Amino acid sequence: MMKKTALGWLLLLLAALVLAGCGTSSDDLPEDPDTDSGGEQIEGEITSIVEDIGDGTYRYVVKNDTDEAVTFNFTSGQRYDFTLTDEQGNEAFRMSSISMYTQALGEEIVRQGEELQYDFQIPEANLSDGTYTLEVWLTPTEGTNYPAQTEHTIE
Repeated sequence: MMKKTALGWLLLLLAALVLAGCGTSSDDLPEDPDTDSGGEQIEGEITSIVEDIGDGTYRYVVKNDTDEAVTFNFTSGQRYDFTLTDEQGNEAFRMSSISMYTQALGEEIVRQGEELQYDFQIPEANLSDGTYTLEVWLTPTEGTNYPAQTEHTIE
């Protein structure tokens, strides 16, 4: 009788671990991100920018200008995501739609005056020539996702 009870608890625990390992989808992203329009720096806040650093590489920076450390919690190895939107406002590319991430809880702690930096390249995505809006944001489990945007031209 005790073996059946122990086996039942073990199966229940296994099911809970499998469910806890499930990630998020793009449907879980906030529809109206709290943006600081373009990443202007205002003292006493958390700011974000995305900049072209050459050779098709961009740098996304989130800086903590507050008086306290800020903790971002994540449900996977993904820390940020980005999209390219065409001139008509249609999403032409989303990085997370072609990427795989580890399914592990994690956190990033940004102390006062420190910043997170992520360098990335826009992959070849068979997009038409033109000017796109590149928007990048953090993917924490809750709170503001600190989006930033710039133009990206494909020739």
